Amino acid sequence: MSAAIDYGGVPSEIYKNLRERILRGQLPSGSRIKIGAVAEEFGVSIIPVREALRMLEADHLIDILPRRSPVVSGVSAHEVLEISAIRLALEPLALAGAIPNMTGETLRRSREILKDYQKCPDPWDQVELNRRFHLILYESCGKKRLMKIISDQYDGMTRCAQVLVIRSSKTIDRSVAEHEEILRACEARDVERATAVLHSHLQASSDRLHEQLMVE
Repeated sequence: MSAAIDYGGVPSEIYKNLRERILRGQLPSGSRIKIGAVAEEFGVSIIPVREALRMLEADHLIDILPRRSPVVSGVSAHEVLEISAIRLALEPLALAGAIPNMTGETLRRSREILKDYQKCPDPWDQVELNRRFHLILYESCGKKRLMKIISDQYDGMTRCAQVLVIRSSKTIDRSVAEHEEILRACEARDVERATAVLHSHLQASSDRLHEQLMVE
């Protein structure tokens, strides 16, 4: 019997590469992922590709169908509302727990990300910087499971935001102002103000995104 092949981190690398393409819209909803083509691109057999695809399926980014190529999953308006409801419930909770533990370094990094976000010309990079800004503010809450749930929602929102970012980039100024207000409240250690502004910011973002998706 031959020894099992150790693919090391190859499935993870393929997973990360395909995941980024999906989240950035390079592989839009409905796209078929050809297993053989991916294997050829990465110079590997189909086995690590299949493992990477199972990881993407677990993230609800693709649908694996019998005897067919995997398909990039769509995101419905109903799912947008569900994700938004989860974020509205959990992100203020995480921020409230994080503020007492925030260090000067955390606040400094948050402000640097906000500056990059304001100057960023690429809409896809804006989405990623928005994600980083929020998650870095929450990480000091010390609740790993809570952070995992919140982080997972950002994958779904990133895909939904592709529509909003492309069609209405004018929202950047409003978003920067809202982020600035949240950060100032964190710097002042004002938990009540920070969570209130965050809730308002998330609700407004959800309303804009849902409205745009309803037009589609």
